[in-house]
Amino acid sequence: MANNPKLTILFEKMRGMVFELDKEQMSVGRKEGVDICIKEGSLSSYHCDFIRMEDGGYMLRDNNSTNGSRVNNEPVTERVLKNSDIIQLGSVEILYDSNDNSHTGTISRTHTIDLDSTELNMAGVRELTNLSPFAQAQREKQKKVNAMIKIGIAAFGVLLAALVVFVAIKMFNH
Repeated sequence: MANNPKLTILFEKMRGMVFELDKEQMSVGRKEGVDICIKEGSLSSYHCDFIRMEDGGYMLRDNNSTNGSRVNNEPVTERVLKNSDIIQLGSVEILYDSNDNSHTGTISRTHTIDLDSTELNMAGVRELTNLSPFAQAQREKQKKVNAMIKIGIAAFGVLLAALVVFVAIKMFNH
């Protein structure tokens, strides 16, 4: 069983997690009871299946999922997978690795990932805010807020200086 293909998650919240394809057919989705359960909103309850072929490789079959399945950025309903294919299920990217000969020891047949769990080790994951259109919009908004704060401070300084001059004039006139 050491030559079973593996799925390596590339999606930021689970990056590096590996699932071995060790059955004739393995289902993926966000519903409890599938072989690989990934609790992420962009996956359908029963998103797709990985089906073993005679040569030991796998085929991906989409199950009419809401957000679809893609292989190497091409929408697919069925596709024979090749080593190093990039699979996208909803917004979750996965690397298909059919050449990993390492043996993990204990083989678990059901895998569940709860993204709401606080137990995920996120220490090595960095935010890629420079690539996010949302981060760019946030930076622009922050620049405007900073400019308004500077204008407010300058206006306060002018008013304070005017008050000091007014008080000084009043004192010298008495």
